[in-house]
Amino acid sequence: MMVDIERRTLLSHLAMLLGVTSLPADAFAAPKGPAKKRFLAPAQFQLLTALADTIIPATDTPGAIAAGVPSKIDHMLLNWASAETRAKIISAITSLNAAALAQKKKGFAALTAAERKAVLTGHDAAALKSVPPPPNAPKLIFFTQQSYVVDPGYLALKGLVINLYYSSQIGMTKELIYEHNPGKFQPSIKTTAATRPWASGGPF
Repeated sequence: MMVDIERRTLLSHLAMLLGVTSLPADAFAAPKGPAKKRFLAPAQFQLLTALADTIIPATDTPGAIAAGVPSKIDHMLLNWASAETRAKIISAITSLNAAALAQKKKGFAALTAAERKAVLTGHDAAALKSVPPPPNAPKLIFFTQQSYVVDPGYLALKGLVINLYYSSQIGMTKELIYEHNPGKFQPSIKTTAATRPWASGGPF
């Protein structure tokens, strides 16, 4: 039951990042089989892959590439993202590539891992610098408060990389460690249509 709550929360957050009102339950599942169609052009997809690998590289645990994050993002852009979000994300990766060209005279995807990290560190700080909300910004309650930054497309893209990685099987089983709360473990609990979801990790 708790897994369902967290899944709905994640879907809601991903929908916000993609600029849509809702997503189906399998929206962030890994595309099955070879990709027949991609939203991003090959050079853009290569840049996205390099970005995801720089944000969450492989260390002693698998990184974003092993978790299929680039393909998942492309899949969501193709099938679920709003036109405005697509434009913002393309602009975000284009700006990152421009920063790499200006600093290193090479595109971001062509840089070494150390060079990519150096470029991204400065770009990240500049892109995520807070800006005042527009005059017509809606007044939201604290847990739905929107962040206003220089590059909202980059903020959405970084959020997708992180959320999709930590919702993947690799992220949840290789990067994170799951430990039951202290107490009696009940591996099988009968539920009915009237059973209410648990507000914690379970009836321990």
